[in-house]
Amino acid sequence: MVDMSERLKETNELVKQLHKEYPELTGALTELYKKTGAEGALPRKTKLITLVALAVASKCEWCIAYHVKRALDAGITKDEIIEACYLSTLIFGTSAWMEIHAVLKAIESYEE
Repeated sequence: MVDMSERLKETNELVKQLHKEYPELTGALTELYKKTGAEGALPRKTKLITLVALAVASKCEWCIAYHVKRALDAGITKDEIIEACYLSTLIFGTSAWMEIHAVLKAIESYEE
């Protein structure tokens, strides 16, 4: 398993590179992310937890690293994150369930 702190670093580096090389496209995506992630009909905390569950469902280590870090930084607990991951399992089955391994690695990495 890859170090999830390294995945987070790679994600942040990619975003910076894409902002530099493709500012209009990346800027539009950033705006969409900001608008959909802001308080609205769903509380921000719910949105952050949902993004972790979606990252697990998509089996994207970079997405998991990024969204787990944001959730932890927002004060979301390990138990809340893992419970959300189990929701992915309801729809996507045990392949999503196995991605909880990456989530746990990310949490461990950020707690160090």
